[in-house]
Amino acid sequence: MNSESRLAKNTIIYAIGNFGTKILSYVMVLVYSYFINPNDMGYYDIVLTTISMIQPLIIFQINDGVFRFLIDSNKEKKESIIGDSLKFLCFTAIITEIIFCIFCGFYNIKYSMWIGLLLISTMFFTLLQDIIRGLGKNKKYALYGILNSAIMLVAEIIGLVVLKLGVEALIISKVLAYIACIILMFLTNPELSVSLRNKFNYKEFKPVLKYSAPLVPNTICWWVVNSSDRYIILFFLGAAYNGIYSMSNKFPTILTTITSIFYLAWQESAIKEYNSLNRDKFYSEIFRKYYVLLFTLCLCAIPATRFVIEIFVAESYKNAWQFTGFLYLGAAFSALSSFLGMGYQISKETHRSIVTTIFSAALNIIINVSCIKFIGLHAASVSTFIAYLFLMTIRIQHSKRYFNLNVNWGEFIVLFVSVMIFMVLTFLVPTPWFCLGLGFIAVGVLYLLNKSLFLPMFERVVGKLQNKKWGI
Repeated sequence: MNSESRLAKNTIIYAIGNFGTKILSYVMVLVYSYFINPNDMGYYDIVLTTISMIQPLIIFQINDGVFRFLIDSNKEKKESIIGDSLKFLCFTAIITEIIFCIFCGFYNIKYSMWIGLLLISTMFFTLLQDIIRGLGKNKKYALYGILNSAIMLVAEIIGLVVLKLGVEALIISKVLAYIACIILMFLTNPELSVSLRNKFNYKEFKPVLKYSAPLVPNTICWWVVNSSDRYIILFFLGAAYNGIYSMSNKFPTILTTITSIFYLAWQESAIKEYNSLNRDKFYSEIFRKYYVLLFTLCLCAIPATRFVIEIFVAESYKNAWQFTGFLYLGAAFSALSSFLGMGYQISKETHRSIVTTIFSAALNIIINVSCIKFIGLHAASVSTFIAYLFLMTIRIQHSKRYFNLNVNWGEFIVLFVSVMIFMVLTFLVPTPWFCLGLGFIAVGVLYLLNKSLFLPMFERVVGKLQNKKWGI
């Protein structure tokens, strides 16, 4: 199997595990708008944002290190890495829960018990998923992703529609889904429980920590670019505006889901192909297909989002579509930055990634704080976009240390400008129904420019289904 075929196969596997059920969860966003008011939605968003900030400090990003080292380790070393990582997380998790309990003694935190459980279950689910990937069990990884989303979705529907628990239902649903998957992972992967029998070996685990440590400040800086907007909005505009901005973010998250699926497959392929003679050509071809796909998806998503929000979402969230254009572009440039940042992980020079993300995080905060009083919520979306554009620009230069990309910048700029034009047109059309026309044009462009990507994957899926039908 060649490099591109392997990448396509892994992308399909990860897509099965993530995309179908995630799409259903995005449909639930429409339900949220009728059962949860903007203030409560803002609080829920702050809870998730805070957990994502604390996560790298608890897990120490060892999940990334564990995945990287499991790929090229022998069986004995794999057992040691898995056992040591789980013991390390148990230790940091206990300390975190003690600190959280003390904090709750001084401050009244709504749903504190469920938030504490969510914090810890998120960490263990994240680590165990990367262990499964590192062991090469991609199909199992996909299965756990499906199960997690399905349990969460059912629990949300029961909690919101039947039990009328409001925002508490969303938190409880996540906890139940994570815990169920964690239990299943231990039951179906005996090497997880076997590895816990060994004593903690700091000497064996030290390289993993050395690899992971620089990723902690780097991940926090990514969080600043991605999520610090919520706190700035909360401070300057209030919780209700944060709820509206949260609704705006739900739709670009669909693009983020697509890019995260690709990134999982690309991470594995990039590491395995790094020492091949065909590396630069392979990386360049994938990078071109990636940015073409991202920009054309933005073309489709921007008018479609206005249509969906104005037609289907509750009245209190109707203007949320106005902030999605730059958030889509931010998601696209974030994905391209992650692609380019793969060089740091491949070479195990993760410390070099810190500087680029620090500058981007600082830029995001400066623009946001400077402009929010003048342009309101638009400051948050614009600052996110500019920060990721800046990050990609820096990393395209840094990547030359690891690989040489042959980029058609003329094509890149034309696609980017096209997205900007569609953003303007989406703002100018008088009613959301005109967005349908823009959407049909965009879908045509998406198909024409990505045929070489879609057709082989479609043929692969159809071929597998036919083989199963005839018992081949």
